[in-house]
Amino acid sequence: MPASVLSRSALRAAATRTSLPAATRGLASVATSQAAPSTSGSKAPRIKKFQVYRWNPDQPEKKPHMQEYELDLNQTGPMVLDALIRMKNEIDPTLTFRRSCREGICGSCAMNIGGTNTLACLCMPYS
Repeated sequence: MPASVLSRSALRAAATRTSLPAATRGLASVATSQAAPSTSGSKAPRIKKFQVYRWNPDQPEKKPHMQEYELDLNQTGPMVLDALIRMKNEIDPTLTFRRSCREGICGSCAMNIGGTNTLACLCMPYS
């Protein structure tokens, strides 16, 4: 079995042994399974510009447009999905996208990235 499956099952087993409510256990397992990227003060910033195609169906008179975001790749996880999650959490909470497994199995994070249809959870943002 891959190490990710073993660690995930170990997290589930630990979560079921606690006396916390089910919702709290779920949040705790998610928080422990996502390691924070290491930030070192000595690294030079690696700024990457992301262009996101935006459209709001509630405003049909407004045309679709490209919106640009800048992130330091040193403070973001290794995949495009990590960058999108950081954009949503820290920069623009109106940004929406689909995601589910983060392991390239479900296909819910399929996007056109750099002109190629791929999964955001498997694609690395090259600087």
